[in-house]
Amino acid sequence: MRTARKPPRRPRSLACSKVAGSVDADDDVDIPPDPKSSNTVRFLPDRPMRCLLLEIDHMKLATQLTSHPSGRSTALLLQALRQQISIASSDDYTKTALEWIAKHDLLMLKMKKNSVFCRVMQADGVESREEMSRLINTMSSFTRGRQYFCAHLKLFLPTVIAILRGRRLPSTTHDQLVACLQKLSVRIVVQREMLNFGMLEWIINLLEQRHSAYAVEYGMGIAINLAQNPFSQPLQLRFADSIAAAVINVLSRDTHGPSCTLINSFVFVALGCSRVKLRAKETKLYDALKSRIGKRACPHCDLHISYLCAIIAGDPLTHFFALCVFRFASGIQTVFCVRFHSPFCVDKSTRFAQFFAFEKSRKI
Repeated sequence: MRTARKPPRRPRSLACSKVAGSVDADDDVDIPPDPKSSNTVRFLPDRPMRCLLLEIDHMKLATQLTSHPSGRSTALLLQALRQQISIASSDDYTKTALEWIAKHDLLMLKMKKNSVFCRVMQADGVESREEMSRLINTMSSFTRGRQYFCAHLKLFLPTVIAILRGRRLPSTTHDQLVACLQKLSVRIVVQREMLNFGMLEWIINLLEQRHSAYAVEYGMGIAINLAQNPFSQPLQLRFADSIAAAVINVLSRDTHGPSCTLINSFVFVALGCSRVKLRAKETKLYDALKSRIGKRACPHCDLHISYLCAIIAGDPLTHFFALCVFRFASGIQTVFCVRFHSPFCVDKSTRFAQFFAFEKSRKI
């Protein structure tokens, strides 16, 4: 005789099942989150982030970059390298990626003329040169990257300067190279090399022309850093009229906001040259300063320009009170310096040098 088939037993839900060791069936039970719900908060376990570059053969990667310096594949590889630094989920990942690039000398700066850096920058590929410019600019934003480039300064700096001077570059590539030089110019060794290559005159000519706001801001950063070097004082006297023209051109830009602190810092350092200060009224620099106050309500300009006008006027009492007010308002911070992600105006050793740049320059 055939036995009757029992119906399948209905599984009990997690919410209705008793927890082991509990007394009541109404005790709280952890219900798993609904994967279809958008409001569900998911907690992922902490996992150590391993840098992907550690699993790549650096010799094969360098060979691929040098075999096609102007190809699109090289541009994509350089973009991927930059993203390993800039789009990292943690600071440790960025440090590991930078250390891997510097340790293996991925740009092959030791090879000099046959390096990946020189071959890509001197090739005709627009995309690959732009991606290389973005990569070195990103690396210069970190201390390890600046150490890597300064260790091979005799090759790196002349190549960048030659590209900036000798080629008609797209605006993006040009701006990235200017930003890279600004971040490197915080070091005294780089400042001396840039002065030897005539970069002070070049950056002043750049500020006299019309460029993007990105290039102008980093160009002013280069001018400020080079002006802090004592070897630049004779050059400042020689190009005093050009410096005044560059200052007037920068002041004529109708930009107000956080960038005003950088613009006023550039004016302050320019007035550190005695010839620029004495000829401020003749070159109409004084008029450009006063006209900037009435253009738009800006608290930075209202505070800083009164101090700059007192320097040009040469009134000791007004100069003293303006300096005291400025020190109180700035909160003993870097003078006219905006806090950017990258190092901008001065390094730690000359953080307060701009306070006394005018007094020291009176001996010039």
